[in-house]
Amino acid sequence: MSQPRRGLRSRSGCMTCRRARVRCDEKHPICERCNRLELDCSYQPFVSRKERERRHREARERKTPIQIIPNIVGSLPHPTPADVNEFLHAVEDEVFPDMWNMHEWTTSMGHGFVLPEGSFNLETFDGLASGNKDTYTTSPSSPFQPLRALDLVGRDNVVFQDGYYAQGCVTLHFPNLRHPSPLKLSTSEKRAVEHYEKTLSLKFTTKNPTWSTQQIYICLGAQDPLIMHLLLAISFRDLFFKDKDKELHDLAQKHFRAGIGRLLTAISEEESPHHLSIMAAFWFLYMLGSSQIHAGIGTMMLLSRVVCDYVQKHVAGLLDLDPLNKRHANPPLPFHIRDQSLLARVTVWMFYADVGFCFCYRGGDLARYLCTDTRNISKIVDMGRAVLALNFDQAYPPDQAADDTQNLEVLDLLWKSAIMCQLVNDLDQNIPSDEIERQFCELEQTYSSIFKLAAMDLETRPRFLINADWILSYFYAIRIYHFRYTAQNEDRNVRPKVVKRALKSLLDIAQRIFAQGDEEHYERLHWPLFMAGIETTDAIHREWILEKFSSGKFKTVLEKVLKIQHLSGTRVHMSLVREMCSKEGDAPRVTFLGF
Repeated sequence: MSQPRRGLRSRSGCMTCRRARVRCDEKHPICERCNRLELDCSYQPFVSRKERERRHREARERKTPIQIIPNIVGSLPHPTPADVNEFLHAVEDEVFPDMWNMHEWTTSMGHGFVLPEGSFNLETFDGLASGNKDTYTTSPSSPFQPLRALDLVGRDNVVFQDGYYAQGCVTLHFPNLRHPSPLKLSTSEKRAVEHYEKTLSLKFTTKNPTWSTQQIYICLGAQDPLIMHLLLAISFRDLFFKDKDKELHDLAQKHFRAGIGRLLTAISEEESPHHLSIMAAFWFLYMLGSSQIHAGIGTMMLLSRVVCDYVQKHVAGLLDLDPLNKRHANPPLPFHIRDQSLLARVTVWMFYADVGFCFCYRGGDLARYLCTDTRNISKIVDMGRAVLALNFDQAYPPDQAADDTQNLEVLDLLWKSAIMCQLVNDLDQNIPSDEIERQFCELEQTYSSIFKLAAMDLETRPRFLINADWILSYFYAIRIYHFRYTAQNEDRNVRPKVVKRALKSLLDIAQRIFAQGDEEHYERLHWPLFMAGIETTDAIHREWILEKFSSGKFKTVLEKVLKIQHLSGTRVHMSLVREMCSKEGDAPRVTFLGF
């Protein structure tokens, strides 16, 4: 009889302990826990990683890839079709902290998607295969249903089930927006929602959180548990990193698993698919993958492919991007203009996130698809402009509407700069040309008034100038990024005037922002400062930049690049810099988020 194993959690314990996500001493033939609780104890034969990969590969060769949802309106061809099963399997062999930590897989679900054993209680999801509509209803127009997937979690921890649990609840009132009824939440959930609304949302926008897209997400979550679960997951996760309270950690994991379960269910519904909820859920996955969790390179690349495939098949027609949709006299699905505007806004924000991930070789499929015709991005941006006025309706204050109008031009520069960033991202496959430089010059000329106003050191800066500071810091960083691709083996001290000006302007903006103490948005400066750090030859500037980075993330890569450049006397090529970023455990990210 084997001796019990001591210490770390086992990856090869008995199936009963692994399913319960508890430690197993691996004692054969029956472990101590199963013996004490009189449970069935069985061990799965060890299968090496190479053998698992071989089985997965053979299974994919035998089977036709599963579509997310049947194509209704047609789609443009995609060179690498996405497979949700492949996306989920990618997580298996990556070392994900906590919420992304999914090891074993089962294919017993009737709807065809693989679910990670240990991440979901499979018994509570058995109703899916038999079409139990009473348990999983994600229609925005339907009343709340008990979240039975969380029944085993405990009533004191997860209770946002409108009247389902009467004790230990607090009532959160929402404005008359989409969902007029109050929502029952536990005390901890109320805290998480308020943290998302008042603190976490500031990382996504410079706008008053009360009148921002993030507030719409909260109200949308009040009527759709899929969105609320993921919103609570990201909020509890952020609270955990601040307080280090294990209960917050556990709540984040539980809401994440419940949200993923509902996402799989919503995707598998062939009738009346809930595109807005699904796209909002995808956005939360982008945000979870780009937070302190730092999802692995393979998973984020596959997430980009899955979202790109979904946008082509189901969203392009709703946003009037699919030319095939024009052949239909009537659109395939009715869609409220309010929802269309929000869908457009979510798509643009995921575009920004995907551009950022692509820098570290962790995405790019969605960004490349949308950049194929820049008129599509322009159309999506236009559709999303009225999202706040349409959703808040008459409650939307006139001063907020005026603020939106004042920021239109500077936000146009944002999405156009993101396109430029993606063009440079793709220079690994494309030869650098003068066309990109011409487009840089054209943008500077078109938005010359913004460049001039942003250069003024005003004591009080309105929001459009605050946004201009962030956006121009990215514009200048992208300019340096492009130059580093075109100047491979040249003298490190030689650079054209436009790059010198970009470097100086970027550092001026950074110094002004840090002097103002806008701590909520400091992370947005990490990538621009990183680009300035690898290009500047001024020792004082380099030291100042390194001081602004916390340990890890961009700092580690920057120090390595500077050391190589010092020893070689030449610039490190951008392909190598990006590869170094992609291999970092807590990979840095380009924070191209909405404003």
